[in-house]
Amino acid sequence: MTTRHPRIENLSRRDFLKQGTGLTLGVILPTVPARLLAAGAGPGVAGSGPVTAGGFAPNAFVRIGADDTVTVIAKHLEMGQGAHTGLATLVAEELDADWARVVVEGAPADAARYNNLFWGKAQGTGGSTAIANSFMQLR
Repeated sequence: MTTRHPRIENLSRRDFLKQGTGLTLGVILPTVPARLLAAGAGPGVAGSGPVTAGGFAPNAFVRIGADDTVTVIAKHLEMGQGAHTGLATLVAEELDADWARVVVEGAPADAARYNNLFWGKAQGTGGSTAIANSFMQLR
């Protein structure tokens, strides 16, 4: 009598990640309240409200406070490559601002306003595009 053993099949890392991501989303998404998804949860829309008394917001990416604090709204995520530092450096250099008074905030989810110019109507970070993509908008 011969015993049949089940065949072991090794998944590639990519297949493992795809299946793991699908499983995670399948478990997590049903628990997110619908009101948060509908409201576009996250911080307020940068550049749309009052800045501060005596403040100045020339565009959706830069705010200058009455105390000379320069706030850069970065549409690219910081993942260790220095995107926030690079974008803030561009603005500080252009404005000849005091580096100690430069602050970086992450942009809210708003693909119409903060889209990646290389990707079309999508807000995202990748492909080492942060500086080349944002230079003219920050300038």
